[in-house]
Amino acid sequence: MSLINDLSAFLEVGPADISKFLFAAPARYKIFEIPKRNGGNRTIAQPSATLKTIQRYLLDSKLSNAPVHPAATAYVPGKGIVDNARAHRASRYILKLDFTDFFPSIKVKDWRNYVRSGTHGEFLIEESPVYEQILFWGAGSFSPKCLSIGAPTSPHVSNMLMYSFDADADREARARSVVYTRYADDITLSADSRAAVLEAERCIAQLVRRMRSPALSFNEAKRGLYGPGERRMVTGLVITPDQRVSLGRARKRLISSMVHRASLGQLDVLELSQLKGLFGFVVAVEASFLDTLRTKYGDSTIDRVLKFDPPGRVRD
Repeated sequence: MSLINDLSAFLEVGPADISKFLFAAPARYKIFEIPKRNGGNRTIAQPSATLKTIQRYLLDSKLSNAPVHPAATAYVPGKGIVDNARAHRASRYILKLDFTDFFPSIKVKDWRNYVRSGTHGEFLIEESPVYEQILFWGAGSFSPKCLSIGAPTSPHVSNMLMYSFDADADREARARSVVYTRYADDITLSADSRAAVLEAERCIAQLVRRMRSPALSFNEAKRGLYGPGERRMVTGLVITPDQRVSLGRARKRLISSMVHRASLGQLDVLELSQLKGLFGFVVAVEASFLDTLRTKYGDSTIDRVLKFDPPGRVRD
């Protein structure tokens, strides 16, 4: 059965209507900008509701079994930023690298190369154009161009297309007793030897320069090397001197301040929603801190936030 027919059965509309919709799919995005922490703006391309439904169908039924390298820790079921940080907690030196414009740098041609390679036999070459229309943003046109920040499929597709790079980078790192992980556009290298980390970086930088699909580059402004006695962070989490993964003092102060305001009834609906989300993050990273908050502010305040359900919330 063709992908068009699969989508027709899934959406309960005719194949001709599916084809007509997909013709313009790369243009069916809402565009908005959000500020970056270090200046400038990040372009978010949010697919329309129907396109997002189709993308999620592909993600669940067609893409989920595609191979992803174990060193990739983002957007992988059962993994997350905590696992990414824990992989490096026993190392004395940590080096962080960051790809520039990661999702927009992954082009439709990279998908075509992936399909032609036969890495995943389920993706037939003759069906590739249909996948392209669904998975890739047109940046203002009907022609698919690149992955978007905002599509639910972009993270997994990026992991699929980065498999070969992750395998090569992991092999170079292991050969030097260095730990390699990649969380989307963030690469972390760690080891007990500073020289080993720097040598692994040199080899991985060579891999990036030689790589043509996807064609990526590092943002040198975000490179950082941290050793003993320095504050070591991996994907926003702090690795403590006793090798624990922690939320960090600044984030704990923020959360504690918000809980204090919640206890006084001073948080609005949006802030309560944010605090509830932060509680989920606390449980995943450092659950003992939630017990500390319960002791300080009382069970009733914590439970009220955990049970909070914003009125009129739209469930996507």
